[in-house]
Amino acid sequence: MSTNSNVKFNAKEIAIYGLFIALVYIATTINIQIGSTSGGLFHLGNVMSFTIAMVFGKKAGALSGGIGMALFDILSPYAVWAPFTLIIRLIMGYAIGYFAFKASNSKKQSIINNSIGLIIAFIVMIVGYYVAEGLLYGNWIVPLQSVFANALQCIVGTSIAVPISTALRAGFKIRHIKTEI
Repeated sequence: MSTNSNVKFNAKEIAIYGLFIALVYIATTINIQIGSTSGGLFHLGNVMSFTIAMVFGKKAGALSGGIGMALFDILSPYAVWAPFTLIIRLIMGYAIGYFAFKASNSKKQSIINNSIGLIIAFIVMIVGYYVAEGLLYGNWIVPLQSVFANALQCIVGTSIAVPISTALRAGFKIRHIKTEI
């Protein structure tokens, strides 16, 4: 039986993506509840997701962040959030990974590219979860309380992921290991 598909994964990629999804899921389980009405969490999933996107590229970042965090939602009391999380995190991981691997000839340009990807991801997260919360609660005022917490999540996730990603990419470069999957 033959199938036509533009998206093809080999066994190695499937195993690597599965590992990345599991890492994001596990990191997301390390969390602290924030806010009383919105069900928001402060978790380490952002650190793992951002790191994977910056080190391994857009496809790895999108799949690991989207599926890993949506899986967490499905297996927790936050199942209603899973479709929103999947879409929001797919876009975030793709943006971060895309800009992290944009061609650059200088360290300054690399910093600019990473910053652009992270800023886009921040905007997607804040606006995406604001809209999701507004739709879920039928109220566009209540979700405003989550904006600060989501921004803080992005800032903390970035402040931890950037140095880790920088070190990993440098180490892989020294060993001539290709990272973009």
